[in-house]
Amino acid sequence: MQELIRISKALSDETRIRMLRLLLERDVCLCEMQEIFPISQSQVSRNLKMLMDAGFLKRWREGKCVVYIANRNSKNQYCQALLDVLANSFSDDGVVSVDREKLKQAIDKQVRKGR
Repeated sequence: MQELIRISKALSDETRIRMLRLLLERDVCLCEMQEIFPISQSQVSRNLKMLMDAGFLKRWREGKCVVYIANRNSKNQYCQALLDVLANSFSDDGVVSVDREKLKQAIDKQVRKGR
């Protein structure tokens, strides 16, 4: 039961859901996330850590950047089920479209390579 509670808490915030929705589509580094979400770096890191601790994400280092992606192969059955639901939800949501456009702009600016 504790596992489900931790996962539920991770998804109890709109910003974390939006982050996870982007991470289902592609890998995103911390610096790119900062370009998308108007919150401090520590808040971005905290949100990603919460998703990571719940089992939703994988991460690796790429130079000075920490890169995240949704963990589609999570051993946690709740994570797998909820990732499937999120992958099939919000595709045409306006906020998600804006997030995608901001990510595209961050990629075009090569924010990741500039760090």
